[in-house]
Amino acid sequence: MSSIDEEPRRAAELGHLPGGHRSTSAGAPGGRYRKVSPRRLLMAAALAAVAGVSACGATAATATAKKASAAAATDNPYAGNMTYWYWAQSDAPGANKWMASMIAKYEKLHPKVHINLVPQGDSTLIGAFTATAATKSGPDIATQWATLPTLTPAFNGDIAPISDYVPKKEWSKWIGTQENMWNGKLWAMPLYLLGSPMVWNKQMFRKAGLNPNKPPTDYAQLLSDCKALRAKGITPIVAGNKDGFIGSSFLSWSGKGDLKSLKALLNVQIGKQSASSQLSTFYNQMATLVKDRCFNNDIASLGEVQGWQLFPEKKGAITMSTDGFALQAAKVLGDKNVGVAAPPNFGNGPLKKYYDTTQSSDEFITSWSHHKREAAAFLVWLHQPANLSAWYKDTQVFPADKRFPVSNVTNPIARKLYKLDIKPSLWLENYLAPEVDSNGSQPAGEMITSGSGTPSQAIATWNRAISEWKLAHADEYKKFQQWAQGF
Repeated sequence: MSSIDEEPRRAAELGHLPGGHRSTSAGAPGGRYRKVSPRRLLMAAALAAVAGVSACGATAATATAKKASAAAATDNPYAGNMTYWYWAQSDAPGANKWMASMIAKYEKLHPKVHINLVPQGDSTLIGAFTATAATKSGPDIATQWATLPTLTPAFNGDIAPISDYVPKKEWSKWIGTQENMWNGKLWAMPLYLLGSPMVWNKQMFRKAGLNPNKPPTDYAQLLSDCKALRAKGITPIVAGNKDGFIGSSFLSWSGKGDLKSLKALLNVQIGKQSASSQLSTFYNQMATLVKDRCFNNDIASLGEVQGWQLFPEKKGAITMSTDGFALQAAKVLGDKNVGVAAPPNFGNGPLKKYYDTTQSSDEFITSWSHHKREAAAFLVWLHQPANLSAWYKDTQVFPADKRFPVSNVTNPIARKLYKLDIKPSLWLENYLAPEVDSNGSQPAGEMITSGSGTPSQAIATWNRAISEWKLAHADEYKKFQQWAQGF
């Protein structure tokens, strides 16, 4: 397959292909979040148990299933005590307040329901769930970052498919569901959208003799604009890559145009195509941007959010960030002085047309919960139009639902961002195995922006990360292969 357009069953039919990111400073508006290495899959014990089932055991299992079915038939979806491990505040300041108010409202509507809300931390989100999943105990509802950080626990049997409890006529209204599809089922519910625009200072563009209303749209234009800005003593692009996130982010923002297809990126990870064939052009382009001083001199010593903060301080003309940050910067600099658009795409491949939006994090029901129907009923209720409007009022982050009325978005820059966010989108980082991202893509990008390595060494970092992942997590690697065949 040569493009996402040729992958309709998994993605393009839905017209929106977001992807997502990892790590942030707590409370940073529209912050990103770093993927950390997942645990080994706990498949061996499950396979051994399956292998040991005898005919007698099968009969017992059938009887147990009948009892479970009978119990489900009498289960009240509006009664029960649930625990919810929740994360969203770093992406959407105000999210914790909104969720607390939603729970209070829901418990008032359904007095027999009680939900214990447990906010999660940025740095422990994956690790805490990994630890509790190993014991098959813990929350009834939980949050993880989109796609592989969610699907890896699904591979492990830690998540119940939400589509088993929510009719398609409901979840077809949600935006971003294709990020968490596997084996024909939806495994988690999107709550909000996180777009990643290019933001530029129109006053600085004018000073450099550039058209303030025409940002760079491709690699050649970006290089040309960088030179014009530098000539006037203006730092072209401000960013921070001490934590490595910009490497994966730039691949998602601009490098996707160099790829032959999304399938090609998956094939790199399972050894069907070489990393060099798909990524060398991108890393050479990044190295040229560094060589031509397109970035701030201290990019290697600043964290991602620190780099963004240089933009409203007028220390650079361009940054690539998030919807929330773009709106915050416009408040500081003035709406008329700030432009927002899709980041420039470096190549002309079939992925060039896709924007960069993700559902970011998602909500799911754990496989061990005794309250799956109750949990599903609550999650569906969160998507009621009045609750979506309350979410936007409290967070100024767009809900991941087609029913959200755009009339609620009145700020002119926010309206531009919303139009970008609902375009067909693809966030590549979501389609990297977590260990390939954290041990390959992120350090490779950091190597380039710091000047500590060459493009060929960046490719070698990818190859090493893929080899180590394959050897250390054979079961996960096998499941990834099976998942990748759906594209």
